[in-house]
Amino acid sequence: MPLLEYNMATYRKILLILLFAGVSLASVAHTSPLPVSSVPDPLEQTDDTMTIYVVVNGATKVKMENIPDSGYLEVYSILGVRVSSVNLKTISGEEHHINLPKGLYILKAGKVAVKVIVK
Repeated sequence: MPLLEYNMATYRKILLILLFAGVSLASVAHTSPLPVSSVPDPLEQTDDTMTIYVVVNGATKVKMENIPDSGYLEVYSILGVRVSSVNLKTISGEEHHINLPKGLYILKAGKVAVKVIVK
């Protein structure tokens, strides 16, 4: 048997063994249970979030839902300059009053942001 044919026969045997080993490993992996983690619904309010109403200048009432109960409620001007910041732990009840001059603002708490026009 020439050397090339001997090598090809050896390679075929090795590939055949690897093929059967891979099939047997795949069947074992298929029968083992996979861990399933429950992912919370992002729209569902969890225990560590809250809903507050921000009252701007006593006239405009803005509802902010699913904001974290810790962190800060930040008010930014339309230019991106932070105008005000309030610790969310200090907010008592469901309402918080903010006085702002006329303009466009963005209220941000956690990942929730709301645009407000103050007239």
